[in-house]
Amino acid sequence: MKETTRRFALKAIAASATAMSPWSLEAQGAWPNKPIKIIVPVAAGGIIDLVARNLAEALQPKMGVPFVIDSRPGADHAIGTQLVARSDPDGYSWLCGSVPFTTTSHLRTVPPFDPFKDFKPVSLLATSPNVLVVPTTLGVDNMAEFIALGKRKSGGLTYANPGTGSSNHLGTEQLRSATGIEMLGIPYKGQPPAIVDLLTGRVDFMLMSSSLAPAHIESGKLKALGSVSTARLPKLPNVPTMKELGFDSVNVIPWFGILVPAGTPDAIVERIHLDIRGVAFTAGYRDGLARFGATPALDHSISDFAASLRAEFNQWPALLRQAGLSKT
Repeated sequence: MKETTRRFALKAIAASATAMSPWSLEAQGAWPNKPIKIIVPVAAGGIIDLVARNLAEALQPKMGVPFVIDSRPGADHAIGTQLVARSDPDGYSWLCGSVPFTTTSHLRTVPPFDPFKDFKPVSLLATSPNVLVVPTTLGVDNMAEFIALGKRKSGGLTYANPGTGSSNHLGTEQLRSATGIEMLGIPYKGQPPAIVDLLTGRVDFMLMSSSLAPAHIESGKLKALGSVSTARLPKLPNVPTMKELGFDSVNVIPWFGILVPAGTPDAIVERIHLDIRGVAFTAGYRDGLARFGATPALDHSISDFAASLRAEFNQWPALLRQAGLSKT
């Protein structure tokens, strides 16, 4: 986006904030007037945690209140997500959600939350594509060799699955369908332990976050075969996209966004959205995301985010059936 366009966007955001009816937020006790908690439904140190911390750092001076990042990992994001769903709808409890937000309801006989009845979408923050990586000890240098190995290896290839219903897991299921390779998933509690086994060659491959993959690729321990992205990644310019490789059906791209409990007043939802849009165009915020391989979502509305959540939610049943996943 050109600098003049950025200035125009920021002026429009400021004008919108000024135009909001003053009494609507005053009625909520001059919101915000106490710390805001962002619930991260994974362990500290992961990509979602980093995105949330980057946002909090940018928003704190703008909103004038402290931010607290509260990691509540477990149950494939369900513990932290359910906590926010049950929180007071006063604008002080936010969820930093990702792909499992739309998959969990399809994987549980008794869903722990309803992504549409229990939440209001506020703002899409960023995306961070996954990268297909293999240990260099596997002895393959490109996608053709990867497929050939998978077809001749007895029992197929093993892959690291850092969470049922995660973008890594579902993207791998798309890869299985697109290549026709037999694959066996090995479950892990998140990406860090999965990476340990990948580096030692205990598993054959993984769709790894692009925030984590470059360091291991540069060290020579992993080889990148393709990225699940719409364009080549700046940190991995020599790695082709899945579309370039002829696998455009492999397209699950991790997203990160802010959601709040369903009863949160619309005026507060709009205020949060506008403040996030205001910092999204700043160099500090964008540079912070770039450091761990995330791309900021700059041009979207609350309704755009809501529509993308609904579209993603609707695409999962067919893929989950194809993968043979039943509800637990």
